Amino acid sequence: MQTKIAQFAAVFCVVLCFATLFAGCQKSDGLCAVEGTVTLDGAPLAEGTINFGPMAGAHGTATGAKIVDGKYSARASQGEMAVSIRSQKRETVQDPERGEMITATELIPDKYNQNSELKVTIQPGKNTHNFDLKTAE
Repeated sequence: MQTKIAQFAAVFCVVLCFATLFAGCQKSDGLCAVEGTVTLDGAPLAEGTINFGPMAGAHGTATGAKIVDGKYSARASQGEMAVSIRSQKRETVQDPERGEMITATELIPDKYNQNSELKVTIQPGKNTHNFDLKTAE
């Protein structure tokens, strides 16, 4: 009986050691899944970018993702994050002196990017944060 207990203990220890080593080898980036939708005046934002950055005085990694057809999927640090959303309309214009030039006009009001009022709290696991932006308020 003691031999079987000793064998079980030995096998258990070996399995536990391998499990510990395997878990230790996996790299965790410390980022949490976050996804959602972005609308501008009620319509899905065709394309743009969304960025998550730690609030002043907080620790974390700034990250971002593309917005396509009003949807985004990103990974962000846990905690309270400032959010910045941008989308630009690009046009090609002819300048008599410089030739063909590309101009970009920001479609999103400053209060959602340069002077962003947006913030979210990122929790461990999967997070969903939707943003309904307005051009006039």
